[in-house]
Amino acid sequence: MQTVVTTESVSPTERFDHWADEMAKMFVALDSRPTSPRPFHGNATSGTIGLLQLTAINAGPIAVRRTSVLAARDSEDCYKVALQVTGTALIEQDGNRDRLAPGDIAIFDASRPYTFTYENDFRTVLMMLPRPMLPVRPDALRPLYARRLAGDEGVAPVVGPYLRSLVDQSAVCTGAVAGRLMDGTVSLVTALVAERLDRAAPTAPHQAMVLRIRDYIERNLSNPGLTPDAIAAAHGISRRYLFKLFAAEGATVSGWIRERRLERCARELSGAQGKDQTISLIASRWGLLDSRHFSRAFKAAYGVTPREFRDRALTGFEPTYAPSYDAGGVLGEN
Repeated sequence: MQTVVTTESVSPTERFDHWADEMAKMFVALDSRPTSPRPFHGNATSGTIGLLQLTAINAGPIAVRRTSVLAARDSEDCYKVALQVTGTALIEQDGNRDRLAPGDIAIFDASRPYTFTYENDFRTVLMMLPRPMLPVRPDALRPLYARRLAGDEGVAPVVGPYLRSLVDQSAVCTGAVAGRLMDGTVSLVTALVAERLDRAAPTAPHQAMVLRIRDYIERNLSNPGLTPDAIAAAHGISRRYLFKLFAAEGATVSGWIRERRLERCARELSGAQGKDQTISLIASRWGLLDSRHFSRAFKAAYGVTPREFRDRALTGFEPTYAPSYDAGGVLGEN
């Protein structure tokens, strides 16, 4: 289901206040102001695909700030991915400043202050992506915040049109199809990030290698044969070097795989599609074939059994997912 916001039926003198109130409901608290003396106009269509929120906006000149006070009061553990469709935007976060032209992409940490200034009429697509879903440490991603990712370079020409199409798909995609689209979207964004980090830090290629490996793991979590040996072979490196890469990130290979699989299971257990499926079926779908071992590992990560977790979700209890990698939540050995 999609949410539509428009200023078309609102009095010109009240349009901007109406828009600002509705955007705060759709996203998070923002400090906004129009940058043109003309009457403001705006239209937005927002929907979800799995855990991703996608919003297409067509509006007049506006400046939007996520201040430190608002960020502290209304925390959002997400990345904001912005695709500039038409018009231009000046962007800023953590001292980084850049300008987006049509087709360009940028990424922001939504939990921290940032600024968008749209200098003229514009169209944009914004995606809110839960931070734990992107297999990269926030400190490694920081150099890319508010940096122009040129829309005509690398994989960006694939990512941009794909993001635009997702807004329409959010009106019709549900269940397993939405889950697959969500996974594909995260993989594309990961590929974009890994590519740009590789360019930005040629002296540290190990970071890009770790990103590629984590993306490979994400795409193969359902394969019970996903082992350190298989991962090392797929990337042309030794098992020992693979362990060294993850140790430098404060993690272990098996622990990362287990954590990601448990989180996928948790999402299914808390969703509508998982209520009529057996717990062992859900676990096996994500490569966890030993049901007893799965139950023990799940309880160690979440504090409750898989069945208790699902029962709480079905009664409206807000589920808590496994600790994200950047929080140091790893399980198991190499």
